[in-house]
This record gives sequence, C-alpha cells and structure tokens, in this order.
Amino acid sequence: MVAPSLLSPLVSVIIVNYRVPEFLRQCIHSLADAALFTRTEIIVVDNASGDDSETIITKQFPFVTWLGLKSNAGFSKACNVGARNALGEFLLFLNPDTLVSHTTLSAAVEFFNQTANAGIVGPKILNGDGTLQVGCKRSFPTPAVAFYRLSGLSRIFPHSRRFGRYNLTYLSPDQTAEVDAISGSCFWIRRTLFEHIEGFD
Repeated sequence: MVAPSLLSPLVSVIIVNYRVPEFLRQCIHSLADAALFTRTEIIVVDNASGDDSETIITKQFPFVTWLGLKSNAGFSKACNVGARNALGEFLLFLNPDTLVSHTTLSAAVEFFNQTANAGIVGPKILNGDGTLQVGCKRSFPTPAVAFYRLSGLSRIFPHSRRFGRYNLTYLSPDQTAEVDAISGSCFWIRRTLFEHIEGFD
C-alpha cells in the first residue's frame, strides 16, 4: 500500500463513521488500491462511536486523518466538520460500507476537468450482487412522481419517461445524464461550490 503524496491533495474523501470499523477498514482498503490515491487524503469523522474504531483504523492506516466528535452530530454536521478540514479541490462524501473501483477517483476527477459546469457528480452504484442500485439517481419527488412510485406504475413501466421518473429508470445507467438528485452514499462536489453554499444545512 502506497501512502498518499506529501503534495497538496487533489481529492479529499470524507467518511462519517459510527461503530462500523470493519466496513470502514474495507472501504479504506479499496481507496488505497484506487488510481489517484497518491493525490488523495482520507478524513474520517467519527460520530462518538465509543468503540475501538479509532484504534483499528489509525493503526492500520496511519495516513488517515481521524476527527473524533464528542457526541453523535448526525450525517450532515459530521460531513461539514470533515469538509472544513479538507484540502482537496474535490470532495468525496463516502459511506463507510462502500467500496470504490480502481478508476472511481480518477474517472470522477477527469469528468470534472472535462465538464466545467458540473458542480456535483454521482457515480453508478452497484449492490453487493452487482445489480444496479436504482436509488443512485432520482428526480425531485413531486406529488405526481410520488404517486407513480407508490401506485406501482413506476415498477410496471420502468422505461416510461412519465412513470419512471422517481428513479429515472428510463435513463441508461451506463450513460452520463443530468439528474435532480444523487445518492449521499457516494457524493462528489467541487470544494469551491461546497464552500459557496456553506455546506449541508
């Protein structure tokens, strides 16, 4: 495992932890095996787990920045704490039970660099069995969109541009598209934009 470079990081990965050291360990392993890891910093914000998470992680991954909170602040506030301590141009908010592929970091940075008007990016997210996690992209939940989902019409007509709007199932998961919302489990944002909107509310 190669430690990150002493150069200013390009990517800051912010992970909120609460009593899941084994998931977190696997997540960090996948990050360490990814391309562009040498330009990446990892910040773990611990929501007062009260277990041995810190010992397990910092012993195995001494390059990780560990920020322990005195109480469980919840997801949004913990993310904001991590972002205030981040140095990277791009912020990646990542759930601890997530594994990244070898190209996750490099592909996202390349997309940002090629797409000047992209402020937030979400990847295709797969379940453990390799199937698509349809919640990785969504439209705004208007009353009509919610009705199509609750009535089952979205499941019956997933490829309909009208009925499939909740999870945008009519879009190809293998093509880039503009969407209204992405999953918080793997959420990329330019740091300048994050600071401009003053973080999560």
